[in-house]
Amino acid sequence: MASGRRSITRNAKFRFGTLVKDGWFSATPDDTGISRAIRTNNPGALNMSAAWQRMRPGFVGQTPADAAGNVTTIYQTPEQGIAAWYFLLSNRYGFGKAGQFDLASVARRYAGQNATAAEVKAYTDGWSKWSNGALKPDTVVHFAIDEELLDFAKATFAHEAGAVSPLHDDQILYGFALERQTT
Repeated sequence: MASGRRSITRNAKFRFGTLVKDGWFSATPDDTGISRAIRTNNPGALNMSAAWQRMRPGFVGQTPADAAGNVTTIYQTPEQGIAAWYFLLSNRYGFGKAGQFDLASVARRYAGQNATAAEVKAYTDGWSKWSNGALKPDTVVHFAIDEELLDFAKATFAHEAGAVSPLHDDQILYGFALERQTT
């Protein structure tokens, strides 16, 4: 796996880019006309909720709070955002120890401590929608099987963006590999 950015765009504050040749990235984290999950190079739309996020490779800041009070983490590259999402599932949620997770369990964690059953169901319904029905609440995803994790990631990223993610599969897989190298 090569290191270094393949494509870089500078804005007034940061250098945004991609770690994959011909990969997609955003250099406009402040463009509120674009979904947070897309414009922040944070396809999992991780909210800024803990200090660990500030220490992630590629962390460059956070968005202002939206109407619901959500503050989203901004990364230099989408691959670093994907690696942070992988870290969240594997380490912070603890699913990496088991080597797998079912979607209902991840939805409960993703929705937050005080989430209602309807909020949890919104995640599993969204993942099912964006996977054309392939993913269900009882679907088990194994961390060691990239195809399973990739399908889940694509459904999650589309759900968060409200549209199919512009990321290429190789960028998502690179993000997985990037995090696996550090753990």
